[in-house]
Formats: sequence, structure tokens, C-alpha cells
Amino acid sequence: MLEITNLRDGAVLDHRCGCETDDYLEITVEGIAAPQAIVKVNGTVAQRHDRNFIAKVRLTEKVNHITAVSDDYFGVKTLTITVIWDKKSFPRYNFFFDDCVFALRSVAKNHPESVFEELFLGRLKKIHDLYGTKFTLNLFYNDDHHKDFNLSNMPETYKAEFQANADWLRFSFHAYSEFPDRPYQNASAEKLAKDFDLIYNEVCRFAGKECFIAPVVIHWAMTNPENFSVLKERGVKCLSGAFLGAKTALDEEHTFQVTDIAYHYEKDVAYYACDKHIMYDRYYDLMLMTSLTCCNFDSIPTLEKKFADLAADPRDVVSLMTHEQYSYPDYFNHIPDHLDRIETACRLASEAGLKPVWFAYGVYGNEIWGK
Repeated sequence: MLEITNLRDGAVLDHRCGCETDDYLEITVEGIAAPQAIVKVNGTVAQRHDRNFIAKVRLTEKVNHITAVSDDYFGVKTLTITVIWDKKSFPRYNFFFDDCVFALRSVAKNHPESVFEELFLGRLKKIHDLYGTKFTLNLFYNDDHHKDFNLSNMPETYKAEFQANADWLRFSFHAYSEFPDRPYQNASAEKLAKDFDLIYNEVCRFAGKECFIAPVVIHWAMTNPENFSVLKERGVKCLSGAFLGAKTALDEEHTFQVTDIAYHYEKDVAYYACDKHIMYDRYYDLMLMTSLTCCNFDSIPTLEKKFADLAADPRDVVSLMTHEQYSYPDYFNHIPDHLDRIETACRLASEAGLKPVWFAYGVYGNEIWGK
């Protein structure tokens, strides 16, 4: 019998979890072992009380291993878990849009003098100017709702303008097109790689390489984990999913069953990821996360309640998201106040003291380990 009870493999730990200095994060490790056993944790003899043990451990690296060893006359048992130190963590948020193609079609069709004269992009610019928000637009190559457009039709006219705004506006891969649903659920690695590279090359052409950022989600948050290598090779470090009770339609009720909109992770991971909102998968060296809100599902009062709940139980890593198409009057599920919801979420994030970052970099946007 040997178990660490207050931490699990994949925990992401910060200053709230112990005593942090410039050199280490000291945490408490608790667990159970046979009452007669001598227990050491990372070489330090643990205090014992019946089956319980407790020890102090100092984390000094980004990726840390905590090893408990139980030694008695029945033998030696060893348990190792891996945890992440989110060093010098700070309150921060990431905002991404899924299913993006309407805005670029509008620009290509109407040829405005500036891309920020376009309905959606113009509002994002105003929100950025107010709150500093950084936005990622996860792109479809093909527009299934307007059959006359794909990314190859996007002119290079606005390349300099996109590059000038790359500090807050980036493009990323989402899928070849919106339909069929769940396009990468059973797709080959070759198919995923081909679609990713197609969109990457188009973004480099019409906006520039510096305007592309690795995605933190792909369409339907779903692909076989065997395909993770395709994403890793292309710079993906973090993946967002629903994990539990995901809605797939506006009128759908939430449940708390494990959902497949989470890269096929099993129930124990799903519950932990939803409880802690972040988790590290050491098998694939990926950061996992859930989002606080999806603006096309959550009304302004719901957003306000979620941020009020966040204030009562604060955390440093907050993901915000929505879907682009709900902003457009010609979309069959148009939400008239969708852009207002987006601005509200960004305002509330700013008022909560969250700093805008991109989770594609570092540990959920905390890049201290790269410095």
C-alpha cells in the first residue's frame, strides 16, 4: 500500500500551492502507506501517523518528479508522479475563436481599405484597444456556408496590416471545413497534417508567418491521441477540451457525463481537468485545459455570474472562447448581442486583473521558463 493523496500525476502547481521563492516552490506531500513502513519522499524521511505520511518537497524545475518510497519487511514500494511548477505565475487569460472564415470572406468580397472596417475584425480591434486582449482566430480553409470562398481567395493586400497587428491578432488551424462534424475523430495522421499545413501556408501567404500561432484546440476538440505527434511537430503545447457535459447545440442541456469533445481522454482525466481546469499529460508532453465560458452559449448575465464565481475562487489561468459565425446576421443561428458578449467577457477579465496572453506559449502563457 502506497499512495499520494493530495496530489496527482499531471498537477500544475503555483504560488497558491505552497511557499514560492525565486529558486523553488516548497509544497506538502501527503499520502498513506503501511503503518510499519519507513517512507521517504524525494529522499526525505516523512513524518508518520498510523497509515498517513507527510513531507515537504521543493520543486525546482518546470517538470518535476515526486517519488515516494515505502520500505518495510514486505518489500520496497515506489510511486512517482510528475507535476509542473508554474513558476512566478500571474493571473492571465487567453481568448480564441473557433470556426473562423466569415470575416476573411467578407474582407475578400468587399475589399475595404482596412481589414478593421469589417464588422467582426473592427469590433475586435476596438476591444483590444480598450482592454489589450489578444485574439486567436482558428480558421477553416473552406467556407461551407458561402460556397464561393476558401482561404486561397484571400488577397495579400492586407499582409502589412496583419503583420502590424500581430502582437494581438493571430490566425491558427482549426479544420479544412466545418462539415462533416468531427472531421479528425477517425482521420489519419496524414489527413490532419495535410489540412494543418494547407491552412498554415495560406496564412503565411496572406498575413505572414509571424501571424500564425499554434492552435490550442482543433475542430470538435477531437482526434486520436496517436495523431498528437502531428500537432506536436507543428508547435502545439496546449489543448483545450470540454471533458464533461459539453453542449453541441444552443438548446442542449448540460450533463455531467464524460464527453468525446476532449481527445478521447478517460473519465479520471476528464473529472480532474474540469475540477482543476488545467492538467499536464506527461505521456504526450501536453498541457490540457477547459474554458471558463463560451460566449455563444453564455448570455451577459451568465458571464457576469461566472466572473463573480471566479472572484470568489480565483485562479491564475482562465480560458475564454466563442465561435465567430454567431456574430454575422446572415448566419442562421445569429446572436444579435454576440459581439457585446465578447466585449463583456474581455472587460470582466480585465477588471478581474487578468493579463491577456497566448496559451500556445510557455506554461499557459507564462513564458518565464524560456527566459
